[in-house]
Amino acid sequence: MAAVLTVGTEITTGLRLDTNTAHIAAACTAAGYRVTEAVSVPDDRDRIASAIARLARENSLLIVTGGLGPTHDDVTREAAAQALGRPLRRDPALVERLQAIADRHGDERAREQVLGQADVLEGARVIEPESGTAPGQVVEAGSSLVVLLPGPPSEMRPMLEEVLGSRRTAPEPIVLRCARIAESDAQLRVEDALAAFPKIELTLLASPALVDVVLMDAGAGRDALVEAAQAAALALGEACYSMDGASLPEAVVRLARATLCTLATAESCTGGMVASAITDVPGASDVFVGGVVAYSNALKRSLLGVPEEVLAEHGAVSRETAHAMASGALRLGARVAVATTGIAGPGGGTSDKPVGLVWTAVATPERVEAYRLKLHGDRQGVRQRSTVHALDFVRLTLERM
Repeated sequence: MAAVLTVGTEITTGLRLDTNTAHIAAACTAAGYRVTEAVSVPDDRDRIASAIARLARENSLLIVTGGLGPTHDDVTREAAAQALGRPLRRDPALVERLQAIADRHGDERAREQVLGQADVLEGARVIEPESGTAPGQVVEAGSSLVVLLPGPPSEMRPMLEEVLGSRRTAPEPIVLRCARIAESDAQLRVEDALAAFPKIELTLLASPALVDVVLMDAGAGRDALVEAAQAAALALGEACYSMDGASLPEAVVRLARATLCTLATAESCTGGMVASAITDVPGASDVFVGGVVAYSNALKRSLLGVPEEVLAEHGAVSRETAHAMASGALRLGARVAVATTGIAGPGGGTSDKPVGLVWTAVATPERVEAYRLKLHGDRQGVRQRSTVHALDFVRLTLERM
């Protein structure tokens, strides 16, 4: 079992988001450890020491991050010495490396704080930093391995890889990425598929209109994990768009490239979010020709050729307008075009066209398909869900080409 301890008053007071825990936990899982606890404590020596003592006693691996720098509140080394009963020794090699940095400071106290980073727990192995000044430390404490790492992610991650790289024993989890399926529906379909695969564990991660189905080996082995993932993907059907970690925009760009299709967007309620998602993918210029954000009816008419009579009779949020917008976007030089028009809220809804009503259309030279969506959430939630639906409708269109 493994535990993660993040140190920093900035974390416990909400001044800074803790991104280290998720990265460390994922790395530990990939190395074959089951992470059972993640704890954050402020820059308080006694609290840090108490947490280290308990977590080291209860786990075979403890990763501690933060509190190794050169300022007054970096007290993790001292806390670890207190918790483990190991004195600190100043490492001459580290002093030699840090001396030039210390000499830049005019205040003797600042120089001493820099050199304090050379204090190493007795019996610990030092991990030299690739960036920054604080080294990491690895020390055996009874049946537990305690690893002290700096807090900045750019400094912490290479050290973590150095520690765990040689210990990687379990297959990495397989992530099946899905769109437009409820989390509970995905769970039930996958659980049924996994009934024939003991020792495969399942967890789900949901975000607006997206679900990641994560399968982890719990003793079945790599071949069984792959077979289980294939069975789960089959059960998820067209909702599953990726088995290799690709995001939905990446899947769309990949399919467009494979089918030699160019893409364009015509957006109203999403305000360019679909185009932005596509162009976030490196190499999107191979397939994406451009897009139009037509928020007003005037621009829908002038830039996309939506007929005045369509807007007058059916309104901007309608099947007919979405159809005309997507068809108009094909004129940008695309083989496939997608359009979005809707009411994101919080105002603007009526009984006939409530907040959350969105029409999406996908056009090719041969046909246009329009989709009526009733989405929930606040304004940003509606727009995010609209973006996901639009991208996924493009994906399904490309898969049929």
